[in-house]
Amino acid sequence: MTGRIAILALKKAVGEPVLAARRSAEEALAECGPDAIPEIVRALGEAPQTMRWYLARAIARMGLPAFEPVIEEIRRTDNPEVRRYLTASLAAFGEAAIPLLIRLLADDDVAVRGAAALALCRIGDPAMPALKEVSEGDDPFLRNSAGLVLFRMGEEGIMTLFSEDGE
Repeated sequence: MTGRIAILALKKAVGEPVLAARRSAEEALAECGPDAIPEIVRALGEAPQTMRWYLARAIARMGLPAFEPVIEEIRRTDNPEVRRYLTASLAAFGEAAIPLLIRLLADDDVAVRGAAALALCRIGDPAMPALKEVSEGDDPFLRNSAGLVLFRMGEEGIMTLFSEDGE
């Protein structure tokens, strides 16, 4: 299933009351690939919150080919809800997303900052060295944010924060 009409149908199906139908639509949207991202982003801006989760998961399931289009959409949109869900989807891209997520810790929108922090926590261990570096940097806001994320990561994050060499 490809093309705008198919994507619109799948976008609508993500709102179905039956859980299996929502999950099936999410999977089918993911299979449309990165070309579907602009339409999914439009849907994120219009959809009720319960649908947004499935739309963002469809993007995350696309894998690394969706990374650059997601970044482009985060930069392009000024809709805070869309930016928050797109930011949350970045966790699925793992290490590739760490530099952008760290920059988003200083975003003007508190919800985006929170989504970035949670995404870094989901990435886990691979994010710790970069967070440690930022926690020792010049920007006081980012320093504080990185420290809080490391604290949120639990004992390993705290140990990283207070260790001399980050190990």
